[in-house]
Amino acid sequence: MDVNTYFNFQNSIEALKFYEEKLGATDIMRIAGNDERFKDAPDEFKLPESFTMNASFTLLGQTFLCSDTWQNKEIDNEGAQVCFQFKYDNEADREAIVDLFNKAEEAGCKMDMKLDKVEWSPMFGSFTDPFGVTWMANAL
Repeated sequence: MDVNTYFNFQNSIEALKFYEEKLGATDIMRIAGNDERFKDAPDEFKLPESFTMNASFTLLGQTFLCSDTWQNKEIDNEGAQVCFQFKYDNEADREAIVDLFNKAEEAGCKMDMKLDKVEWSPMFGSFTDPFGVTWMANAL
């Protein structure tokens, strides 16, 4: 059994593009509102191609899901948080986290706390992306 984080965005296409181009997300999959599997839906539920019914992407080996808000209503993702936990002694994981934080800073994400040693961890940091999601990393 897996547990996946599921985000809602006013414009998932924009978010998916950001995660792919700026943070290095892979395996982007998107089901549009006008996908063939919805052809028999009642007219009031027929949605345009620009509407994301469901999407997924992979970042640092983890899968995240998302969709658009109904009628593209504004949404505030403040409080939506993701935390990557990794073993500090794993050099590849540590380098992947540093790379993610460097990409986030270059992309203009708000660096809430730069990666550094803290009381509870040899490496912790957090940043907030343009969609209001806070991404954290915590080394064990």
